[in-house]
Amino acid sequence: MARRRENPTAQRLLDAAREVLIRDGSAVFSMRNVAQEAQLRLATVQYYFPTRDDLVRAMMRDAESRYRVAYEKCLAGVPAKPLERFKAILRFNLKDVADPVTRRWIIQMWALLSTLDAQSGTLLDEFYDMDISGLSTYIAQLCPDIPAAEIRRRAALLAAMLEGLVVVRGGHSPNPAELKRLFALAEQLGVQIARGEIG
Repeated sequence: MARRRENPTAQRLLDAAREVLIRDGSAVFSMRNVAQEAQLRLATVQYYFPTRDDLVRAMMRDAESRYRVAYEKCLAGVPAKPLERFKAILRFNLKDVADPVTRRWIIQMWALLSTLDAQSGTLLDEFYDMDISGLSTYIAQLCPDIPAAEIRRRAALLAAMLEGLVVVRGGHSPNPAELKRLFALAEQLGVQIARGEIG
C-alpha cells in the first residue's frame, strides 16, 4: 500500500514501527526497537509519540490512511456504478487478507492491542471501527435508502468475515484452486451481506 506524506520523520518512525511489528512480532515491539529500526534516537520517537499507546494509535491511523489510498487506487478505472465499486473494494480486501504480510501485520496488531488494552478492548474497538467505517461508505453507496445503523451492522458482519479469513486461510499455501473457490464464495456472500439478502 502507498504511504502518506506528512512529517517525514514521523512517517519514517511509523514505517519502522510497522516493519518491527511485522518482522519481530508484538512480543518484542518497543519504542527502543522502533528507534533502532529507524536509525534515530529513542528521544526522537518519544518527541513524536510520547507513549507506546500514542505510537500504536498513530500506526492505526497510518494503516487507515494506507487503506484509503489503496481503495482510491483500486477504484481508478472502475465504472461509477455502486455495485461495481463495492465489488472492487471487496475483491481488494479478499486479495489483501491472502497476502502473508497483511496476515502477519493483522495478527501481530491483534496481539499488540491486547497487551496495551488490558481488559478494556478500547484500542481493538478503535482498530475495527476504522475497517467498519470504510466498508460502510461503500455499502451506503450500494444501498442509499438503508438506515445508517443497518449499514454499519452489515459492514461489521462483512469485516468479521474478512478478518476471519485471515485466521481460516492460515499461513500455509493451500490448494490454489480451492482458495480461488473460497474467495469466489466469499465475494458472493459479501455482496449478499451488503445488500441485506442474508439475515
